[in-house]
Amino acid sequence: MSRSSCRPAPSALAVVASFGLLTSACAVADDPTGALGAAAAPLVGVDGSLDQADRACHVVLRDLGRTGSGGWFETDGSSWVWQGAVEISQAAADEGLTPAALYRMAPSGAWTTVAATPSAAPATPGYARFDLRLSAGLPGPGWSGTALGRAQIEVVPYLPLAEGGRLFDHNRVRDDLGNYLLSAPGLAIEADGRACPAPVGPSRAQLVFAADWSETRQGVLTPGGEVAVVYDPARLPQCRNWRGGNPLYDLTAHVLFAPGGQRHAVSVRDGAPVLVVPADARRMTLWFENTAIPGCQAWDSNLGANYGFDVATAPAWMGEVRTRLSRSTDDPCAGGLPAAGGFVFDPWTRQRAAITNLCFEVYQPGLTDRDDLSGLWQQLDVQLRWRLRSGAGVTPWRQRPVDLDRRVGNNARYRLDWRALDPFVLYGCPEVAPDVDDAAASASVRVDYELRVNGATLGPFAGTFSDYASGNWRAACAP
Repeated sequence: MSRSSCRPAPSALAVVASFGLLTSACAVADDPTGALGAAAAPLVGVDGSLDQADRACHVVLRDLGRTGSGGWFETDGSSWVWQGAVEISQAAADEGLTPAALYRMAPSGAWTTVAATPSAAPATPGYARFDLRLSAGLPGPGWSGTALGRAQIEVVPYLPLAEGGRLFDHNRVRDDLGNYLLSAPGLAIEADGRACPAPVGPSRAQLVFAADWSETRQGVLTPGGEVAVVYDPARLPQCRNWRGGNPLYDLTAHVLFAPGGQRHAVSVRDGAPVLVVPADARRMTLWFENTAIPGCQAWDSNLGANYGFDVATAPAWMGEVRTRLSRSTDDPCAGGLPAAGGFVFDPWTRQRAAITNLCFEVYQPGLTDRDDLSGLWQQLDVQLRWRLRSGAGVTPWRQRPVDLDRRVGNNARYRLDWRALDPFVLYGCPEVAPDVDDAAASASVRVDYELRVNGATLGPFAGTFSDYASGNWRAACAP
């Protein structure tokens, strides 16, 4: 398919959500990286080109509106100035990437591009923050009220990729061909704390209060860690009021930590506030208040009982970390090799082993020594943190939950099948180029890993995945 057969479209068609993977779209040459300039529209189209949509929170528009207040707005020539925040994931920031944006007067104005600049304002934890300023060709104080009422501004934040492609923000606009649209009366994109909140982890949690009246904890709520409160405004719609496009209402989260009695009152109307969990905290209680001028008030308090979440504490003991690679099926863990000595997952293991498990045990008095462990997952957050590496490179650290196997004595035993992480899986190409030993006719990739339970870490450990130098991975990795 030739370049001329690609049709203009307002955004890139997503076929994958993973950052750094190339997908089907039409490439655009000479992507501007600095000052304002004319730009081609994002395109959809052919196999093997580089435009793609991001739904993995690698680039997200936080807010965008005219700067100023009280009826006065900053101008640049004959146009008002729109300013907002774009955040990119820490992984994208580590690659040295800088976001940009395409914008135009909808529906048929010429696209203009502008690069974002690093922001001095604090970023959402786990992100890097950039400022975005738009003005050229946009409405200004000379526009009539009728013209402003009809005005629509289309905005497309994106990340220019090192390989020449573009990663378009579809984290708040889910439609493949949709873009952010600023329209009357506010001509603004308001903040939405539900979109791309701070990532969870061994010391960072999210408490999500969804529109369907569900409440969930993601990540580990641990003493000394952080917790983001993600609240859907649809839960409390009673009190709303605006003046001149500005909200005259608020949604407040009231937070109480026990036993220390630390209290917070933070707004959840426009974002997901992040709080530090006190070092002595054992329980977190929340309730929500909706207020508006001149005097409306409503509550979301679990019918007066409030919402409570236990703070996780590190287990009393973790150990017995072993890898069992065996044709025997008598026990998924017994007789495995201690993790300190490493392991080798080779072609024999891949083809013949019936058991390929990582196993370890955890002891927490009052939890793991009970007969019924069905609710243990709510008290113990058990994760494997891992990465692959070779002489050619290393993958980012990743994390995945580890399943409970069964009770062993007073301990809870956990296991994970190494096949789930095998970089030499049939018809698969390893994420990092393997180290090839021509003399031994073998190829290998190392795995570094550690185990985390309620934020406590056991490790680090390492192992090796190997295959034949001429194995199936060669064909899978061929260009």
